[in-house]
Amino acid sequence: MKKLATIFSIAALSISFTTSNLQAETLGDMMKAEGTDKMLGTWVDADTNGEKFKITYKWKIKGHAVELILKTEDSNSSALIVYDQGSEKVIHMGVNSKGEFGRGTWSTQDGVAILDLTQTTADGQNVELKISHKVVDKKSLTLGFTMKETGEGGELELVRPAKKPKVKKKKNTAGETSSSDPSGK
Repeated sequence: MKKLATIFSIAALSISFTTSNLQAETLGDMMKAEGTDKMLGTWVDADTNGEKFKITYKWKIKGHAVELILKTEDSNSSALIVYDQGSEKVIHMGVNSKGEFGRGTWSTQDGVAILDLTQTTADGQNVELKISHKVVDKKSLTLGFTMKETGEGGELELVRPAKKPKVKKKKNTAGETSSSDPSGK
């Protein structure tokens, strides 16, 4: 009986050890393996340095959830991208300032991240889009989009935002920062 208890204990320990060492694949793992982690960060239209179009992909929960923030002349959007281990799909869910709801799935093809998105407009119409996100190099990203119903589409070339020049504060002779207010406030 003592031998049987020892065998069960060893078996239970080995099962516990192997299951604790098995890690589920994360969104971060998948992005790194596919090379799509290079799209993280901020991208803007080159003409206005983001005044017309700015998209940011950033970790909301490191390795597990990416927040996508999109600002255009017409609206602001926010979406969350996560890996659903149950369905083994990367899912996307977001909303914009017009009240339009978007949901979809992400996939990759030859290092290009592809979002199959259904956008429900404020008046209840569904618009299906395929949006590709191709990192050309460290400083450029091409967004391609196709309307599934009509086949119409286009591309948008994005770049990393230009750095704003740093403004140095002048110091007076006493070593205090100068102020434009004569009272020193």
